[in-house]
Amino acid sequence: MNLQLTSWILLAVFSGALGGIHVPINGALSMRIQSTMVATWTFYGIAFALNTVVVLMQWDRSAFVALASVPRWYFIAGVISLFVVASGTYLMPRLGAVNVFVLVLSSQMILRMVISHFGWLDSPIAPVNMFKLLGALFLIAGAILVVKN
Repeated sequence: MNLQLTSWILLAVFSGALGGIHVPINGALSMRIQSTMVATWTFYGIAFALNTVVVLMQWDRSAFVALASVPRWYFIAGVISLFVVASGTYLMPRLGAVNVFVLVLSSQMILRMVISHFGWLDSPIAPVNMFKLLGALFLIAGAILVVKN
C-alpha cells in the first residue's frame, strides 16, 4: 500500500472516530439545554465560523466563480446535513450512541452501495459484488443484534 493511500485511510478512520463522538456530544448538549435545534445551531455556528476562517485563509476566487454554475441540486446537501445532525442530536439521548451509530451506518452503507453501483451523484462506479453484498448483510445482521439487545 502506498503512502498516499495509507494517509487517506488513516484520515477516514480519524474522521470516523470524530464522527463517533461529535453526535453524542451534541446530543448531550441538547439534553443539557433542552433544545435539539439550539444545540444543532451551536454545532453549525461553530463549524461555519471555523470553515469561514479556513476559506478566507485559502481564498480561491475561481472556486466561487465555478460555484455559480453548478446545478442547484448540489445545494440540497446542506439541508440533508442539517437533518442528519439534528436527528442524530435528537435520537442520541433517546436511543443511545451505539444504536444510533449502527442504524445510521447500516443505512448509509446500503444507500452508498447503490449510489456507487450506478455511479449516481457523480460517484465513481463501483459495482456491487457478492463480497460487498455479504458485508452489507453482515452489517445489517449486526445492527439488528445490537439494537435488539
